[in-house]
Amino acid sequence: MDIIRFELKGKQYLYLPKKKEQTFRIDYQKNAKSGGKIIFDKILQKDDEFGQPYLPIKLVGEVIKHGQNKKIVGMKYKPKKRNERKWGFRAQYTEVKILGVEK
Repeated sequence: MDIIRFELKGKQYLYLPKKKEQTFRIDYQKNAKSGGKIIFDKILQKDDEFGQPYLPIKLVGEVIKHGQNKKIVGMKYKPKKRNERKWGFRAQYTEVKILGVEK
């Protein structure tokens, strides 16, 4: 069974090469253009091999699009003071399709 686990910005992602059209929503990559390539070089695991801390292989991915998640609304309220504060936040992401493994 093929398993590749890689790290990006402190988060780990699991890639299964046999699963076709696998895409990931990773943290926003500002300098990656849509249709451009991203190289993931922090490979933690490939099958039964574990890096100490990383393996000498790379994953190549293609940027599909940049987008934003749904809005998260927060609110702070103080009773009897007529004081309330409401805010919203939309996290940005980059959608990446993995093309393959490089040595």
